[in-house]
Amino acid sequence: MKRRLHQFISMTLISAVFVGVPVFAQATTTMTDTHIAHIKANCQTARATLSRIHTNDSPIYINRNQTYFSISDKLMARLNSRLTLNRYDATQLVKTASDYNSALTDFRTAYKNYDDAVTTALGIDCTKQPVGFYDAVIDVRAAREQVHSSSDKLTGLINQYQQQVQQFKQQHFSQQSSGAKS
Repeated sequence: MKRRLHQFISMTLISAVFVGVPVFAQATTTMTDTHIAHIKANCQTARATLSRIHTNDSPIYINRNQTYFSISDKLMARLNSRLTLNRYDATQLVKTASDYNSALTDFRTAYKNYDDAVTTALGIDCTKQPVGFYDAVIDVRAAREQVHSSSDKLTGLINQYQQQVQQFKQQHFSQQSSGAKS
């Protein structure tokens, strides 16, 4: 049990490393001719930057997704199963794990939406459709913020689960060890 708890804490610390960089939405502005000309002039740079960000985000997503899945499958589900099998009341842990799995599904959906938004933006020729490209980039920013929010929610649920494991340990195993010493 101590080994599993240690593994869980280690995985939690590893997942904390993957906290995303916040993305801030910009206020909506009216497109002027100067702004449109600026988008056209910097079209290739903007597309290259967006493509580089997209390329860099892919392995990060894959690693996070694998880590989040491992936490669910290898730690939460197994611990909950063992506790239930040994007739402990793990109701709170099971509920948190269920919420975590729902949040993991939301994270995957958010990333898919982000990936689709980037693909759409990169498919727009910003020299011919600067306003459409600008709007698509705004959509990318919003989608990326959703991925970040989903990641934050997962991290919060990991922390919640960890606290519940600590409480469970204190309730059930501290009593046994103090009873054995008497």
